Amino acid sequence: MIHVYIFNTLQAVVCLYALLRGGRPERWTAIMLFVASVATYLVPFDPATSFRSVDMAGLVIDLALMAGLVVVAAVANRFWPLWLAALHLLAIGVHGVRGLDPGLMPWMYAVAAGKLAYPMILVLALGVMRHQRRLALYGHDPDWSLSWREPRDDV
Repeated sequence: MIHVYIFNTLQAVVCLYALLRGGRPERWTAIMLFVASVATYLVPFDPATSFRSVDMAGLVIDLALMAGLVVVAAVANRFWPLWLAALHLLAIGVHGVRGLDPGLMPWMYAVAAGKLAYPMILVLALGVMRHQRRLALYGHDPDWSLSWREPRDDV
């Protein structure tokens, strides 16, 4: 159970860091990760039955998060959201493996689905650090790659 507290603390710290120091892509991603984490926490957990078949509630949460991550990756003027979305796609793939292989041990399904969140949090933290670095070097860091999203100075 201590690993749950460690993860929640780590995620809270990184999400707060992204909310306070990140640009809009970092903030939106932090909000999505936090909401998905809370939603996952609210799903009933029974050690006797959980992870014995595809966790449909978890899959729905993961698919919704994936949709949001893909939108951020598509419009953000950053490279790291692509990596984060790719890592999350692996987490969704774990649900597919569980569906295809009923003999998969429940603990393997649980570990594989849960441990991918750690590198995702690391990618977000690195994204915020790189955003801060670009701000320090250039004085600005455009959030979105679509020009109509950013106010222009040359008009």
